Amino acid sequence: MLNFFINYINLFIALLLSISAPFIFIKAVLPKIRKVLNKRNKKIFSNLINVKFFYSLSFLLSPLIIFLSLKNIDISQYENVNKHLLILMRISGFVIIIYLPLLMNKFISALSLSLKSNSFFIRYPINTYLQLLKLTIFIVSVILAICYLLNTSPWGVLSGIGALGAILLLVFKDTILGLVASIQVYGGNLIKEGDWIELKNLDIDGEVLEVGLHRVKVKAWDNSITTFPTSKLLELTFKNWRNMKESGGRRIKREIIIKTSSIKFVDENLLNKLSNIEILKAFITEKTKEIEKENNTNKGNKYIRRKLTNVGCFRIYIKKYLERNKNINKNMTLMVRQKSLNQFGLPLEIYAFTNTTIWQDYENIQSDIFDHILASTKLFDLSIYQSPSSYDINNFLTLK
Repeated sequence: MLNFFINYINLFIALLLSISAPFIFIKAVLPKIRKVLNKRNKKIFSNLINVKFFYSLSFLLSPLIIFLSLKNIDISQYENVNKHLLILMRISGFVIIIYLPLLMNKFISALSLSLKSNSFFIRYPINTYLQLLKLTIFIVSVILAICYLLNTSPWGVLSGIGALGAILLLVFKDTILGLVASIQVYGGNLIKEGDWIELKNLDIDGEVLEVGLHRVKVKAWDNSITTFPTSKLLELTFKNWRNMKESGGRRIKREIIIKTSSIKFVDENLLNKLSNIEILKAFITEKTKEIEKENNTNKGNKYIRRKLTNVGCFRIYIKKYLERNKNINKNMTLMVRQKSLNQFGLPLEIYAFTNTTIWQDYENIQSDIFDHILASTKLFDLSIYQSPSSYDINNFLTLK
């Protein structure tokens, strides 16, 4: 009778310990673990705390204590409750099999966060492989849990999967395509986290935050997050601005349109005014001598006599201004060119590169340059084309 009573007391203590173990671990043990790990100053430890790995671990203690306690005692001696204890032990084993993969997933997530900042793993698809590992662990755990509940060998179930290969391929089609796409994209160094990409087909423009097994996450410039299937990287054309950032210069390619009615030969008054512009002095002197020499050679034919034009001088002025601008990269292409005449006038295109790729600085530099260029047209007696507004039309009708 005493042994019977002791056995039930032991069983009660085991059940009580299993219920109280998570609370004891969270309140007493977990703070000490955090304190020790914080002192070590390792990313993996801090990330384990951030993903609540140890907090989740505490809830595994209850089924683990129950399972081990019941496994190491003779359940048959508890005649009244032995069937219930068997069911409890089986449920505990099932919970352990299901819960272990969740803990492993948290550990893999912490590992992924730790490796994410490493330059080697930014270049290669470590996150994709870790996600594939998570998926594999999940599938295996589900199979093991079902086999445990049915009390059958997992090898019999696994051998039958071969016959379901076609169904599995259909179910995991996106996963397989995503894996292949991520390997090819990373293998060809086409994209990596931190790149600025554009996918016009999907109206996506922003910074790559994550290239995963199933999805690519992109942060747009308005701070919204867009996701799309990884396989789309192989189907669609996208632009990667990484080389622009690494080159150290960002392109300015913008044009202004000169009214053709304002284009003329440089007369004496305008020549005197342009000669006083410091950056044009050498050009005016050299070009004037060259023109005079050629005109003296062709004295007999007045129709082929050369003259300076205000638009030509303006083009040289812009180029020399850009060459002297400290914010322009002198090691990259720099030119000011005329484009084909159109119904609006003569387009002058400025093609140059800034010495920075920072967006805000780039826009400020570009704006400063065009502020100066637009204001400088008056010096050359040139006019910029602008479509007439309703105000202009009303003024015209009033004058008439």
